[in-house]
Amino acid sequence: MSLNRRSSMPRATVGFTLIEMAIVLLIITLMVSSALGPLGAQIDLRRRAETQKALDEIKEALMGYAIANGALPCPSVLVSGIPTGFARPSCTATNSSGYLPWATLGVTRQDAWANLFNYSVSPNFTNPSAPFTFTSPATPRTITIQSRDNNGNIINLSNANDIPAVVFSHGANAYGAMSSDGILRYTPPGFSANNPDEYTNSTSSILFFSRTPAPAGTNPSQGGEFDDLVVWISPNILFNRMVAAGKLP
Repeated sequence: MSLNRRSSMPRATVGFTLIEMAIVLLIITLMVSSALGPLGAQIDLRRRAETQKALDEIKEALMGYAIANGALPCPSVLVSGIPTGFARPSCTATNSSGYLPWATLGVTRQDAWANLFNYSVSPNFTNPSAPFTFTSPATPRTITIQSRDNNGNIINLSNANDIPAVVFSHGANAYGAMSSDGILRYTPPGFSANNPDEYTNSTSSILFFSRTPAPAGTNPSQGGEFDDLVVWISPNILFNRMVAAGKLP
């Protein structure tokens, strides 16, 4: 009798039903998803901080190179379209923008997303046989840095045509970037219209934008999506560094 009673117990009380398992899996999925969001944001912030640190070190290396050589380096030599990391021996307005000559400077070649740093220089600052000067008449500079105000209006962060050199990363979206192994990254359709500021950075040799990051879907009239990181050589700081080093009177 007792055996029969035990064998007649409902089986539904043993283990999980399919519905219960589905609910558990859903809860686990939601928990993992909620954890991955903040984790992804933390990774992106860390990579931006690493890239900014690398850019600051590159800026210091460029000023050190100018002090040692009386000129800034030209962009990297290209072989079959791939940067070598060694500076061109000379450059003009037509080839003064390209990729950082990392081997010449002894710095890292890539940002935290494994893409090469871009570099543009005022050509008149690259000739050691005709050292640049900041006194009248000052050696002409060609680069302008712009940003946007809270209303999306374009503003200048530098005087027009006042910057000797600029270095930048294309950020996490990598639009317009080349990977460290020489592969051009994906650029979305409508890049020029939807991401006007990033498009300018990827195509111009004399005009660059540096502004607060903006997510995908940002109105193009506000500059569109933006995650580039940009640093530039201040003519005043470069002048003071060269005076302190005894390279200028």
